[in-house]
Parts: sequence; structure tokens; C-alpha cells
Amino acid sequence: MSASDLPPPLAEEKPPGRSKKKRRANGNAALPLSEYARNIMRIHFDSLLQHEAGTRLGEDIEELHDMRVATRRLRAIFEVFDPAFRLRDIRPLLRDLRTARRALGPVRDLDVFIDNARHYEAESGQNLQLLVDIWEHDRQSARQQMLAYLDSPDFTAFKTDFDDFLNTPGQGARRFNPRTPYPQLTWQVAPLLIYQRYVDVLACENLIPEASPDQLHDLRIRFKKLRYAIEFLRDVLGKPAALLIEDLKIMQDHLGNLNDAHLSCDLLTALLARLESESQSLPIGVRPDLGGIISYLASLHARRRELAETFPAAWAHFTRPEFRRNLALALSEL
Repeated sequence: MSASDLPPPLAEEKPPGRSKKKRRANGNAALPLSEYARNIMRIHFDSLLQHEAGTRLGEDIEELHDMRVATRRLRAIFEVFDPAFRLRDIRPLLRDLRTARRALGPVRDLDVFIDNARHYEAESGQNLQLLVDIWEHDRQSARQQMLAYLDSPDFTAFKTDFDDFLNTPGQGARRFNPRTPYPQLTWQVAPLLIYQRYVDVLACENLIPEASPDQLHDLRIRFKKLRYAIEFLRDVLGKPAALLIEDLKIMQDHLGNLNDAHLSCDLLTALLARLESESQSLPIGVRPDLGGIISYLASLHARRRELAETFPAAWAHFTRPEFRRNLALALSEL
């Protein structure tokens, strides 16, 4: 028998799970959950520091936006990876993050209100200068309070403490009894972290047809938590994770725009009532012209109605089988 008559050699059999172990190591999925979370936090803490100077300067509103997003994501990481940490150890950091968000939030909210008003003014030709002036005044006051916080010893201590936390592996991590089986590695816990939040979203389905603004606001928060969980774990998930995030962003934007319209309606309604009350004692000829603000409020009401009426279709798109399939495929790479 010649060599050409011999059957081809059998392929070397790989030990079960070998390729997956390699993939997990490359994607950090084999890290303890607390240390994977710490690595993700470092990215967003660095972003917070990078945008501090621009936030102080105040020339580009996106600097403040990015700094505020960083504080929100840091808080969200603690929420997503809650099983990995001892609450008593991280409570001071959570408190400092809350203080930072409250200092940055009012200025950013007014930036958005002013920007939206100016866009409407440019598109409609209505005069909203009175409204913009009021919000600019409020913004200056909020900005002074924000700068006072950024200059405070509390903010300096927060940055120092958080940096120490990020550079100290194991700090704040939950301790487990080695004799009690418990999932501790990222790839072991990731499916539960994601599916818990997915189920929390799906639980709202019966509310969709007649959901109140408060219920839709709650649903927006649930979508945000699900999106954060997938984004924070994206490094260890399969390629379909990008499609999941895209779908979730659509839902979050829809609900976010609806919530913004609802809050803006309430804000403008209260402001109009105040301005009308204050002008009652003035001669008619010198009373402020509120026509532009009234027109803007009407447009916000119409926008809110449109977003509410189109949301069931957006929900139907989210609950299609493709999302569930992509979710399963993304998790199958763990």
C-alpha cells in the first residue's frame, strides 16, 4: 500500500471548551465580576476627568453633557454589577456620585431647554427671547453653584477616593464562602445580569396601550438599565450585541423624547401661569408678549401626543423575534 492510498490523518481533537476559554480570557470574561466592573469604571472615570476643564470653561455645552453622562454611567455600573460589591464599602462613592450628578444636572437640563427653544424659534419664527432670557438667568445661577461644587474640597476628595478605589483590586468586592457554590466570574454571571433587566422591560407589556406618563417614564428607566447592562458587557458578548444596543437606543430615545416633552409642557405651563399672574398689575400696553411661549407650548403638546401615539409601533418592533434571537446569539459567545 502506497502513501497515497492511506486515509488522511484525523484532525487533532481539541479539549472540550478550549477555544471558549481562550475567548473568555481575551475578552476579560474570566475576570471576577468586581474586577471586570472596575475596568469599565476606569473608562468612564477618565472621561469624567477629561471633560472637567471644558465643563468649567462653559464654552461648549457638550463638555458638560459628557461629564454628566460619565457620572451617570459610573452610577449605573454599580447598579448593573451590584452582586459583585459590598454596599457598606461602596456607599460613600455612591453618595459622592449622586452629589456630582445633582451639581451638574440643573445646568445641563437648562442647556437642553434653551437649545430646544432656540431651535423652535428658528424653525417657527416665533419670538421666545423672554423665555430664553429667563432660562439663561436660571442657568447662570445653577452654573455658579456647579462651579462652587467643582472647586470644593468634597469634589477633590471624591476624585481621590474614586481613583484609589479603581487602583485597588478587590476593594469593595463581595466576599464569598469558598465552600458555597456561587457564580463569581463575569462570563458566569453576565446572562443573569442581562436577562433580569430584559424581563423587567417585558413585564410592562400589558401597560403599553394605556400607559400613563409616569409608567412610560419608569419603562424608559428599565430600557436604560437593560442597555447599560449590554453596553458594559459588550466586550465579552458576541457581535449581535451591537444590533441589540441599536434597537435599545431607538426605544430609549423615543421614550426620552416623550419624557422631555412631558416635562417641558409642565415647566412651560407653570411658567406661563407665573408670568400671567405677574403681569396682571401692569398696563396692557407694557405687558410681555407671551404669544411665542404659548405657541411653543402647543407644539410641545402636539409632539408629546405624536410620540405617545407612535410608541406602540415602536414597542412592536422591539418585541420582534429578531431581538430575542440576537440576544441569545450575543450571550452564546460567553
